[in-house]
Amino acid sequence: MSDFRTMWLTLHNRHIEPASKEIFSHVEKMVIGTLIISAGAHVSSDEPSLVLFGYLRHGLVGRGVMLFGIVLLLLNFLDGLYKLAKLEWHVALQIIMSFCYVILSVRLIQLILAFRGE
Repeated sequence: MSDFRTMWLTLHNRHIEPASKEIFSHVEKMVIGTLIISAGAHVSSDEPSLVLFGYLRHGLVGRGVMLFGIVLLLLNFLDGLYKLAKLEWHVALQIIMSFCYVILSVRLIQLILAFRGE
């Protein structure tokens, strides 16, 4: 029984824990990026009741915030792709994971915009 436990702990410490930390780190960065993009889309689509800078147009500020979120998502995507390339996995698996990342990002943006409340 002790041998099974040491094998499990070794497997967990070498493979499962680092992989789960990387996955949750990338998901966290993706959620933050999509929230920023959704906030920019909300500001550029409606005239918000809160006016921070009276001299700037809301559409311009919203597009700037959206651009910042897109840059964050792109950097997170490239970081993940670089880390996948170092693992020497099959190229097809890397392409599938890349499509999943893009699809999940778009769906998160749509979901956040749907829940913002009209």
